[in-house]
Amino acid sequence: MTPAPPSRRTCTKCKQPFLQETRRGRPNSTCTHCRAAARQKNLNPPDLALPEADLNAAAEDLNRSASDFLAAVQQNTPTPLLLHRIKSIQQMVEDAEAAAIRRGRLQGDPWKALAQPMNVSPERLRKRWTEEKLDRRLHRRRKNRDGPVPTTPRRTPPENTTSPPKEPDVGGVPTMTPQFQLASALSCLQRQTSQTIKKTASEAAVSASYLSRILNGTRLPAWDIVKRLTNVCGGDLAELRVLWEAAQRPPAPDTNNRPPAPSQREEAQRAFHAALRGVYLGANRPHLWALRHAMHDTITIGTLARTLKGGYIPDWPVVARLVFALHGRPADLRPLWQAAHQENPPDQDGPRLSAGSFG
Repeated sequence: MTPAPPSRRTCTKCKQPFLQETRRGRPNSTCTHCRAAARQKNLNPPDLALPEADLNAAAEDLNRSASDFLAAVQQNTPTPLLLHRIKSIQQMVEDAEAAAIRRGRLQGDPWKALAQPMNVSPERLRKRWTEEKLDRRLHRRRKNRDGPVPTTPRRTPPENTTSPPKEPDVGGVPTMTPQFQLASALSCLQRQTSQTIKKTASEAAVSASYLSRILNGTRLPAWDIVKRLTNVCGGDLAELRVLWEAAQRPPAPDTNNRPPAPSQREEAQRAFHAALRGVYLGANRPHLWALRHAMHDTITIGTLARTLKGGYIPDWPVVARLVFALHGRPADLRPLWQAAHQENPPDQDGPRLSAGSFG
């Protein structure tokens, strides 16, 4: 029996014609050259430099925009402007999604694995993010990122206010990541010792190079190392604990391993003030005048001092504005603030009456 002649097909990759031998099974959609190039590409590790840069840039933009949105809410910005910011954040989330999809595909993640956490079907996600759509979205994001970034307007202090001393403005820096905030707090303590990094590392029983990486935020230390460094530098462990716990949390949005807030009100108040001082330490303990200016002069210097020293707990909007001005994340302190305002739970054995109550 004479075999059928080969059929003429067009390669879906290079668009060049090729001859397909007649055989059983599904015919090839690409030519021999493109199939060989694809096999060679699979043998070489993918270049993730550009996808990683896109993902990091998208995360930075989201962090800055979320901080600006919080500042706008605290300044009682009109609702239409808030909705405009929300729409902008939604677009940035889509940019981050595109960058993550691109990186995942280059790493070899199947569409099913990428679609599952997004609660969509693999086919729907594949159609949403074709290679052409990914290229167009990420190219536009890179182009737009070079433009000016809108900033939140600042209020001018009253003219009759005494001029504060010249201090760095703590209100113009985006919110720090928990790991960098912990590194900044440890770095502040280390500088106050007036010791060299080598001497501090020796007293804390760590290498000088490892301590340098901890202080610049590229290494996350274990709690035992944080304790040794804090003791050597004369710091307060309670102030560092919340920062360290926040840095330990996994980034998964559905995961919450935040330790429960203390059940007793007095203990919660002490924990809240220690956590707030930790955030203040992570911001390099700015002058109270600079901190008041960053809060748009909505709080007095005396109230700031009492709050940081532990003698006063303001309402939550004031606390959120204060933590934000210190480049912290208000959500990390909200459970402690709530616990500090709650009533103590009743005794498990029931209410206790004095002997005089029985006559």
